[in-house]
Amino acid sequence: MVWGVSAASLALVALLLPGIWIDTGVRWWWLTAALLPVEFGLLLLLLRPLLVLATLPLNAVTLGLPTLLFNGLILYLTAATSRVVNIDNLGYAFLGLVVMTVVNGAVTGWLGIDDVYPFFQTILRRIGLRFGPRARPGQVRGLLILQVDGLSWRSCERALRRGRMPTMAGLRALGTHRLHRWHCGVPSNTPAVQSGLFYGARARLPGYRWYDRRRRRVLVASRAEDLRDAEAEIAGGPGLLAGGSCINSLLSGGAAKRLLTLSALREPDDHRRPGERADFSLFWLSPFAYTSAVTAALWDFLTAVSWNAQARFHPRKRVVRRSLRQAAMRAVGNAFLRETSFFWLAQDVMRGVPVIYSNFVGYDEVAHHAGPDDGEALATLTGFDRKLQKLRRLVRDGAPIGYDVVVLADHGQSASLPLRALGGETLEELVARLAGRVRPVPPPRDNEAVYVGALLAELRDEGPDRRSWLAYQSRLTLERLRDVGPDRDHGAGEGTSLLVCVSGGLAHIYREGAPRPLRLAEMTSLYPGLVEGLASHAGIGFVLARDADGTALMIGRDGVRNLDTGELRGDADPLAPYWDRDLWTGELSALLSHPHAGDLIVNGARLPDRRVVVFEEQLGSHGGLGGPQTEPFILLPAAWGTTRGDLRSPEALYAHLKARLEGGGDAPAS
Repeated sequence: MVWGVSAASLALVALLLPGIWIDTGVRWWWLTAALLPVEFGLLLLLLRPLLVLATLPLNAVTLGLPTLLFNGLILYLTAATSRVVNIDNLGYAFLGLVVMTVVNGAVTGWLGIDDVYPFFQTILRRIGLRFGPRARPGQVRGLLILQVDGLSWRSCERALRRGRMPTMAGLRALGTHRLHRWHCGVPSNTPAVQSGLFYGARARLPGYRWYDRRRRRVLVASRAEDLRDAEAEIAGGPGLLAGGSCINSLLSGGAAKRLLTLSALREPDDHRRPGERADFSLFWLSPFAYTSAVTAALWDFLTAVSWNAQARFHPRKRVVRRSLRQAAMRAVGNAFLRETSFFWLAQDVMRGVPVIYSNFVGYDEVAHHAGPDDGEALATLTGFDRKLQKLRRLVRDGAPIGYDVVVLADHGQSASLPLRALGGETLEELVARLAGRVRPVPPPRDNEAVYVGALLAELRDEGPDRRSWLAYQSRLTLERLRDVGPDRDHGAGEGTSLLVCVSGGLAHIYREGAPRPLRLAEMTSLYPGLVEGLASHAGIGFVLARDADGTALMIGRDGVRNLDTGELRGDADPLAPYWDRDLWTGELSALLSHPHAGDLIVNGARLPDRRVVVFEEQLGSHGGLGGPQTEPFILLPAAWGTTRGDLRSPEALYAHLKARLEGGGDAPAS
C-alpha cells in the first residue's frame, strides 16, 4: 500500500512540475518508474540514521527543513540512476519531494499506514528511549490524562450523538469507561482549574488576569514569569505529575519533563533537561509526524477560511470575524500542536512514563469565535478522537506498563453574547461612565497566541550556537504570524484609578494602589453609584463585595445575599438562577476570599435564551458562573467506582486521581 501511494504521488509530481518528467519511449517505462519509490526508500533506509545524528539540533530550530533538503538530494540522486524518470536540477527535486511528502503524508496519515509500517518511528522511538522520565522500578501501571480544553459535558454529549468522537463513544459503549459531568468551580478557566487539578489548591489564581496589590501591577496567566510565580506559591509539595510528563500546558504539575509548558519556559536557572531537548528535536526528524503536522495545519487553515466565508453569507449565523493571520494562528494552535503533542505522547508511552498529561487546545479557541455547539467547533474534536484511537492502540500493543486512560475537560463553554452587543459599551466603558476613573488594562491574548508563543520560546531556547539563517527565517515567520499586541502592565497610574481585569464572563475591579481589599462601604463612598449601576445593568448577573465585617455579599438587581450567613435582603435572591445553592455559595465566598481577588467581582448575566453575557468579544465563553461553562466532561475507567463526591471540585478530582496513581494499580488496562 505504501508503494502504491508513493508511485501515485510520483506520477502526480511528473504531471505538475515541468522539470520532472517520465520518458515513456523506453520499453517497460511504467515498471521502471514504479520501482523508483522503492529505490528511493532503500537509500533513505541506509542514509537516514546518519541524518538523525548529523542534523538533530538543526532540525529542531528550522522546523525540519534539513530533513526535506536531504530527502530532495536523495530523490535527485535516485532519478540520476534511472533512464525513465528525469529531474532537471536540485530545485525541481526539492519541489517534487515537497509535493510527494504532502500527498504521502495526507494519504498515509488518513489511512493509518504510519502505524502499520512504523520503520522511521521505531528508529526515533529507540533513540527517544535514552532520554526523559521512565517507569519507576516495579511499576506495572500508569496514568494517561488527555485534556480537551473547554469542552462541556453537554457539548460532549452533542458531539457524541453527531458521530464526531467515535473512539470515545466506543469506550462508553463497551463499558470500559463512563462519561461523567464534574464541577470545575469558579473561576472556570484553565490556570485556576489546573492549579486545583495538579496541586489540590486554587487560592492564588482568582482569574486569568488579576492585580497584585503588593507588587502594584497586573498579572496575567499568559506570561510565563507571572504563571511561574503563581505556581510556586501554590505548590506545597509534589504535584500530580511528579516524575511524569506535561505537554502543551499552562502549569507543569511538578512534571519531570515539560514541553510547551508556559510556566517552565525560560526559567531563571534555565538548565533544561536533556530529555526535554531530545524529545523536542526528534519530532522534526520523523517524516510522517512532521508531514502530518504541516498537512493538518494547511487543511485546518483552509477549513477556517471556508467556515469564515460561509458565515459571511449566512444571514442567521453569528460569528466573530477572523483575518487570514488569525486563521493561520488557529491552524498552528489547533492542528500543528495536536500533531506535535501526539508524537511526544507516543514517546512517553513507549518509555512507560508513570503519569502523562497533554492538553489539546483547538476546540476551546474555535468555540470562542464560533460558539460551543457550532459545527466548526465540534469538527475540531474529530482530529483529537483519531489521536485518542492511535494512543489506545499504542497503549495496548507497545507500552511497557499498563495505562489507565482518562479524558477530561478543564472547564466548559457557555453560548454567550458580548456586553457591547447587548448595551453598546464594554465593561471598562461602563465602569468609566459610572465611576469616572479607569486605567486601561491590556486585553487578554487568545489562547492560540499563548501556545504559539510557547512554541517560539522553545525554538529560541536552542541557543545562538545552533541557530542558522533558516532558523532565523522560520522564527521570523512565526513571530509575524503571532499576535504581538500589548500583554504587559506598564506601571502604576493614579491612586484613585480603577482597574478592570476581565476573564471571560468574570471581572475583578480593583482600586489601584490600595494595600488591602476594600469593603463595600468604602467602595460606595469612594465611587457613589458604581455598585448600584453595575448590579442594575441588564448585562450583569451579580456583583460580589465584602461587608464591613469581611463576610461575602452577593448583590443582584433586586436583592442581596450574605453568602457566609445565609441572610437575604430584598425581593429576589441573586443566587436563585444557579441550581446548586450550597455548591455556589461556598465557591463564590471562597473566590472573594482569594488574596488577589478584586474589591468588586462582576459576573455576566444569564439571558432568557440560555446565553450568558461575556465581557470579551466571544460567542462561546468561560471564566465565570452560568450555563455549561462550569460543567466539563470527564471520561473515567468504569472500574474506578467514581462517586459524585470525587467530581465536586478540582481539588476533589486531584485527590481521586492521586489515589488511583499511588495505590489503584489493580484496575484493568485501558
